[in-house]
Amino acid sequence: MTEKLLSTGLTTLDNELEGGLYPGTLVYLMADSMTMAEIFLYQFIQQRPSYYVNTERKMEYIITNLKKYGYDESKVKFIDVHQKYYEKSGKLVVGGVIKDYMVLDFLVRELNLIDALEINLIIDTITFFQYLDVKRNKLRELIDVIYYTTKRTEGLGFLYGLKGENRPVIENEIINICDAVFDISLTKKTDKTITELTIPKARDRPIHGSVLKFKIEGGIIMDTSREIA
Repeated sequence: MTEKLLSTGLTTLDNELEGGLYPGTLVYLMADSMTMAEIFLYQFIQQRPSYYVNTERKMEYIITNLKKYGYDESKVKFIDVHQKYYEKSGKLVVGGVIKDYMVLDFLVRELNLIDALEINLIIDTITFFQYLDVKRNKLRELIDVIYYTTKRTEGLGFLYGLKGENRPVIENEIINICDAVFDISLTKKTDKTITELTIPKARDRPIHGSVLKFKIEGGIIMDTSREIA
């Protein structure tokens, strides 16, 4: 019997993975901030009901972007970390350290309440949590809860991380925990700029080393020709 695979929502990407990803796969979406890689998150949530953790932008701005690109937001439930972190009432306004710990506890509680199956869990962005003023073990605990939530809900989890010049140790640890890594980069040529996706890591899935080119035009348009790195 063929084992079940879940589609990412992009045929070219599914083909590269020879059918998709196994249920319970946690993916690190590592992206250059200029590639508009959040559009991939919008594409992923079209496949199944999704829980979307927004950290650096207000929920209404994300919904506006979804509609702008023609994506359906009706199956998305937001866990609004941004609102909780910046709210003007309650204890979260007390000192940065206290606030940082409390927002982690808030997210852990929300994740533990999820009882649906075969969902997407989107963390936009995981970079936000890496720079909170908390002890490293607290962040590791959060990542463990995210990983466990992805496994028990039998769907797919996506951690959207922004590339920096120097990758912190905690980011390397997160990448090591994740089951797969999608690397989205921007390459400047003489006459144009090219955006590319590669898959350097995928547990239990084939890794062909292809470079998948794409562009953003009313959504994601993948180049069906493949370039071997």
